[in-house]
Amino acid sequence: MRTVPKMLYPCGLALFCMIGLTIGALAINVREQTTITGQSLATEKIRAVRLNQDAFDYARELIKQGHVVADGRCAWSQHQPSAEEENEFIRLHGFGEYAKWHLGIDDAHGEKTKARYKFPYGDLKNVHRCALLAIESRAAQYKHYGIENAALELREMISASNRDR
Repeated sequence: MRTVPKMLYPCGLALFCMIGLTIGALAINVREQTTITGQSLATEKIRAVRLNQDAFDYARELIKQGHVVADGRCAWSQHQPSAEEENEFIRLHGFGEYAKWHLGIDDAHGEKTKARYKFPYGDLKNVHRCALLAIESRAAQYKHYGIENAALELREMISASNRDR
């Protein structure tokens, strides 16, 4: 039977203690970061999305002019523009016009990127009720309350304009 050298036990114990201290220090750093910023590191990027006021105003005008599709709750997956349609729209009209079709702006991405613009509310021609319903749900999920409230207001405008007809 082999014997383990007596120095191996203290070395193993020291290694085990160092691993435990390292894990503990990482946990404290994450807790301190959360305490300092009021949010976890994982949610900082989520919170970078803000309401695109120009898009909100544009959508209000489109609704007033009757550029609306009052579709059903689950229709957005069929009605949203494809990547090719978006690319063609950007080619013809530029990112400034493309931005007007999105209620959210993610400042973590550059101005001339599609990734910067979140929460599309229409098909680049009309405001879609189904898109606004999807925005309300997703914005609430990620705590983008300004965007959620804007989508709700736009959806209520559509409902009111349908009642007036």
